Amino acid sequence: MSPSTMPPGGRPVALHARGARVRDEQGREFIDGSSGAVCVNLGHGVPEVLEAMRSQAERITFVHRSQFAHSAVADLSNEILSIAGPDYREVVYTNSGSEATETALRLALHHHADGPGDRSVVLTQRPSYHGMTAGALGVSGHPSRRAGLEALHDGTIVSVPVTATDPDRPLPDLADWKEAFARVGPARVAAVLVEPIGGAASGAQEIPPEVMRGLRALCDEAGALLVVDEVMTGFGRSGAWFAHLDSDTRPDLVITGKGLSGGYTPIGACLVGARVLPGRSATELAFGHTMSGNPLSAATALAVLRYTREHRLPERARRVGAELRKRLSAIAARYAFLDEPRGRGMLLALPVRQDAADYGVEPLNRRICSAAEAAGLLLYPSGIDRAAQSVLVTPPLTVDDSELDDLFTRLRSALDMVERADSEADR
Repeated sequence: MSPSTMPPGGRPVALHARGARVRDEQGREFIDGSSGAVCVNLGHGVPEVLEAMRSQAERITFVHRSQFAHSAVADLSNEILSIAGPDYREVVYTNSGSEATETALRLALHHHADGPGDRSVVLTQRPSYHGMTAGALGVSGHPSRRAGLEALHDGTIVSVPVTATDPDRPLPDLADWKEAFARVGPARVAAVLVEPIGGAASGAQEIPPEVMRGLRALCDEAGALLVVDEVMTGFGRSGAWFAHLDSDTRPDLVITGKGLSGGYTPIGACLVGARVLPGRSATELAFGHTMSGNPLSAATALAVLRYTREHRLPERARRVGAELRKRLSAIAARYAFLDEPRGRGMLLALPVRQDAADYGVEPLNRRICSAAEAAGLLLYPSGIDRAAQSVLVTPPLTVDDSELDDLFTRLRSALDMVERADSEADR
C-alpha cells in the first residue's frame, strides 16, 4: 500500500465491513483473513447481531450486578452452560480474555486457600500467551510481550514455565510435565494453565490429546486445577464448541473471550467447574469490574452464540477448515520459505522458514503480513521465536466461496512479492 493512502499513524482508516470484507475510507477493499485478531467468528455486520444490540440498547445498556440482576445476563449464562455441559455450574463475566485469565487465577487461589500448605505455583507452557494484563502476562510464555515488565510479575502466584526438553519438539510432552510436577512438588501446584491450540505465541501448535488427558490425570493426582485457555479457540473456531473436547478432557476452569462476542462487543468469561469452590459463589469471590456482565454486552454475546448454534458454525469450521488447510498445503508447496500448515478447524497457520542470521533483522512472517496488506489481505503474524514463526490464516467461520477465492488470490500475490524481494536481495 502506498504511503499516500495511509493516515499519519500509518494505518488505513476502516469505514465499512460486511462478511469477510473490510473497506477503508479510500474505498480500498481488504479480505479479513485473520478475523481481526482472530475474534470476528461470524463475520462483520451480521443483521441478527446488530438487531439484538439495537433492541437491548433501546431498553437498558447498563446496570451494576451489585444492584440489579438482568435477564440478558441470565439468558447468556444459561446458553453458555448448555453448551459447556453439566461439568460446569457458573459463569463469571469479564471485559476481555486477559481479565478472564486473571479471574481463573484468582479462583484457583481461592479454591486452595483453606487447604494445607502453600499452593502458589501455576505450571504453564512455553510457548504460550494468556493475555496482556499483568497477571495474565505473568503466566504467559511470550518473552517479547513480557520484556521490561518483570516487576509486575513478582506477586503471589509463581509461574513455572514448562518447556520441551527435546529441541526438535515445539511443545512439552507428558514426560516434561511430569518432571515439572516432581521438581516443584505436587503439593505446591495450584493449577496447570494451557492453550489446547496456540495462537500468538506458538502459531496454532496443538497439544496432543494424550498429553491433555495426561495433564488431567496429573492434576487429579496432585489436587491441582486444570485451567484451559479457550479465548481464541472457544465457541466454534477449532471445529468444536471447545478445542479441549477433542481430547475428551474436562478442565476445571475454562477461559473464554474472542469468540464469545464475535468481535461485536468487549466481553470475556470464565466457566467454573462443578467441583471448584463447592458451596461458594465464584462470581462473588472474583469481584469483577464495573462493566463485567453488563446487559448490552450480554445480549450481544447471546445473539452471537445463538447465531453460531443455529447456523452450525462449529461443524462448518471443521468442514471449511479442511478445505482451507488443503489449499494452504498447496500454497506451501509452491514457496521454499513455507512449511506444511498446522492447526485445527479454522485456526490454521503457515509455518515460515528463515535463517537465524536473517530472523533478527526482519522476521519473515511480518514481511509476509505487510505484503498481504499491500495486496488487500489481512493476516496475523505469530510465533515467539524463529522455530515457532508463522502466519495465522483465520478467516470468519462464515467465509463464503468467493471470499475464500479472493483470499487465496491475494495470498499468492503477497507471497510472490516476498519471493521476488528475496531473489533481488540475493543478487
